[in-house]
Amino acid sequence: MRNFKKNFSKLSFALIFFLATFGFFSKRLFQHEQGKDSSFPESGLVTAVYDGDTIKVKFKNEKERKVRLIGIDTPEIGDSREEAKFRAHMARRFAFFYLYRKTVKLSYDWEIEDKYDRLLAYVWTEKQGLFNKFILSEGFAAVFLKFPFKYREEFIEAEREARELEKGFWKKGPYPSISEQDTRAYLGKLLSVKYTCSRVQTKGKFVFLYSSGEEFSTLVPRESISFFPELKSFEGKALTVTGFLEEYKQKPQIVAFFPRQIKIEKQ
Repeated sequence: MRNFKKNFSKLSFALIFFLATFGFFSKRLFQHEQGKDSSFPESGLVTAVYDGDTIKVKFKNEKERKVRLIGIDTPEIGDSREEAKFRAHMARRFAFFYLYRKTVKLSYDWEIEDKYDRLLAYVWTEKQGLFNKFILSEGFAAVFLKFPFKYREEFIEAEREARELEKGFWKKGPYPSISEQDTRAYLGKLLSVKYTCSRVQTKGKFVFLYSSGEEFSTLVPRESISFFPELKSFEGKALTVTGFLEEYKQKPQIVAFFPRQIKIEKQ
């Protein structure tokens, strides 16, 4: 009788272990098949950009989810090193410029969610196609190789070409410099703009350094003002501002987070 109970106990434990293991792998298999068979299982509106590789998407059912872009990595905003933090901000501005308030489609790979309850996805836009690859090809992200994913070789090649062409972060030496009159032709690029600051104004969450005619401006976020103790002194000065060139209400602009981004030129 004791042997029967002992054997029964072992059999019960083995059965429970088998069912638990089967359930786990069944879920992973289901997620894999869902990602493989549905190129665009969901679409939604990008409502927030946290950094270069993490966004928030609002779906048709009004539910919002954080989405981590598969296969790429960008520096953390909270990094203590200034160069890493500068790159983190530039990557975020890049993603914001191309994704914020845009409708995107998502497709998945072998795993749908991570331990932080974020969706793991390939993000597709109408103009740029696969955005995960696009940000790599423009030099604002590196390939994240910790886990396998189906576009691995394409992503590695995209980063390699960006490095070879010195695009985005991979630029060696000074960034290209343009005048304020040429800014519209270079939107979406990391570069320097030369202009004369005609007016300094605090408005909303930013301090604006306007060009003559206010066709171009540099924006200093309120949280960065302590790094710029003499913002008013920029008025009337010739400046060279370095950063990601974007557009708001059809006006080109650069957001400056660090003093190194604004240089006063000799007149």
